Amino acid sequence: MLRKPHLRLIAGHSVRHGIRGGAGLVSLFLTLVLGLVLASVVIAPLEQTEKLAASRGDSAEVTARVNAEVITITRKAIDWAVSPSSDQLDYLTRDHPAVVSAILVLLFLVTPLLACLGGFNQTSGDIASKGLRFLLIRTERANIFVGRFIGTFLFAAVTFAGLFIILGLYMALRVHVHPPGEMMLWLAQGYLRLVVFSLPYIALCAWVSCAIDSPFASLVLALLVAYLLPMMIGIASGINDAARYAQYVTPWGYKWWLLAPVGPELLGGVAVMVGFAAVFVAAGLKYFSVRDL
Repeated sequence: MLRKPHLRLIAGHSVRHGIRGGAGLVSLFLTLVLGLVLASVVIAPLEQTEKLAASRGDSAEVTARVNAEVITITRKAIDWAVSPSSDQLDYLTRDHPAVVSAILVLLFLVTPLLACLGGFNQTSGDIASKGLRFLLIRTERANIFVGRFIGTFLFAAVTFAGLFIILGLYMALRVHVHPPGEMMLWLAQGYLRLVVFSLPYIALCAWVSCAIDSPFASLVLALLVAYLLPMMIGIASGINDAARYAQYVTPWGYKWWLLAPVGPELLGGVAVMVGFAAVFVAAGLKYFSVRDL
C-alpha cells in the first residue's frame, strides 16, 4: 500500500543521496559536460563567424548575412536528423530560434544515455548488499520502489535544469543571432519536453534495477534496451521498410513528437512517454513485490 509520508521521505532521501553519492555526482558531471560539448558543436561556428567578422571589420550587414547562412545550414542539419514534416521544420527553425532547436535535437539523442546514467542504481546496489531488509521493517515494498523512482526522476530533472540554466546564460551573453528572450523561452520549453522524454527511461531503469543485483549490469542492460534495440530496428528497416514500424514499440520511436508544435502530436508524445513509464513502473513493482530481498 502506498503511503504519501513514506513516499515523500524515501523520495527526498533518494534525491539527497543522489546528489552526494558517487554515481549521482558522476551522472551530474557527465550530463553537464556532454550537454555543453554538444551545445558547443552548434554555437562554436557562430562565435567563429562573429570573431572573423570583427577582425576584418566587416559591417553588421555582412555579419548578419553570414549568420543567416549558418542558420540555413542548421535548418538543413535538423531536416536531416529529424526528417520532420514541413510544418515541424518551420516550427523548429522559423517559429523558434534554429540554433536552440539544433541543440535540443542533439540533447534528445543522448537523453536516454543521461537518464540511464542517473537512474541505473535505484535498488540493485541495496539488493546486493541486503540493505533493503532494514527498510522493510518500517514500510512496504511499494513505497520503497515508487519512492526511489520519484526521487531519481526529481534528481534527473534538477540535473537537466542545471544544464539548461548554464546554456541559457551562456547563449544570452554569446549568441547574437536570435533575441535572448526568444532563446530563453524556447530553451525552457525544450527543457520540459526533454524531461518528459527522460521519464520512460528512468522507469525502465527502475524495472531493470530491481531485477538485477549488480548496479553495473543494470546500467549495461538498460543501455542495451535504450539504444541497441532501436539500432537493430533501424538496421532491419534498411533491409525491409516495413520493419520501421517496430520502432514504435519503444519510446525512441516517438521522441521527435515531443518537438512538434503544440497540438495533437505533442500531446500524443507526452501521453506515450507517460504510458511507457507507467508500464515499466508497474512491471518493476510487480517483480519487486515478489522477489527475494
